[in-house]
Amino acid sequence: MSHVDETLAAYETIAARYDELNGQMDTAKLVDRFVEAADRYGSGGRRLLDAGCGTGRSSTAFRDRGYEVTGYDLSPAMVAMARRRPGAEEIRFRVGRLQSPPPGLAGFDVVACVDVPMTYLTDMEQLERSLAAARDQLAEDGVLVFDLNTIGYYRRTFGVPAVADRGDRYAAWFAVSPRIEADAVVVTQFDLFERAVTGWERTSMRHVQRHHSDRTVRRAAERSGLRVVAAHGLVGTSLREQADEEDHDRVLYVVRRT
Repeated sequence: MSHVDETLAAYETIAARYDELNGQMDTAKLVDRFVEAADRYGSGGRRLLDAGCGTGRSSTAFRDRGYEVTGYDLSPAMVAMARRRPGAEEIRFRVGRLQSPPPGLAGFDVVACVDVPMTYLTDMEQLERSLAAARDQLAEDGVLVFDLNTIGYYRRTFGVPAVADRGDRYAAWFAVSPRIEADAVVVTQFDLFERAVTGWERTSMRHVQRHHSDRTVRRAAERSGLRVVAAHGLVGTSLREQADEEDHDRVLYVVRRT
């Protein structure tokens, strides 16, 4: 199974319960950081493409902030959930991959990849193809805004096995990769156990991601006809002016056409 197929299988498995299981992420506040970046560096236009939109939480948050939103995602099951989301009736959702998006998406003032979908691009070719696709989706003065996990985050979060116990449900996760290195693939195993009538039910997923260093992002952007205009740190959903790969959780990138 390819890395892309593993990602698809993971999200197809949990699509109906993704929002519940990912409830610790304050998507609205994260979207606020994206909007601040778009307002600061972009043209002020309100056409937005939510690439890797998942169940549409970020899409409706952008819509609530005055954007005309289109979204797409790798997982048909996640897109189905997005289409049923309350308040998403005016948003058009489609199925497609970052490196091979649905056709006909162009002229957007903002392309946003919220909550690290680009970490699932596991080699340089996929990253460059995705950035080139975003370039073609942008209006001439548009901006691409995306976040990536730092190497510090990967090491803190997956460096040792962890368990979250919530009574009738608990989750365990750990890195399958023997070492977590910069610019390398990080494979993590997630197991969800839930109490059932006659015991426990187990749902298992493998997530295959890659850490992309600042140097790699800038090189891939340049090769794709783009340039990085800003790289801010994120600690939770709080923005830092300068990014720190060790201490911060994510880097928020803003990219424009060359």
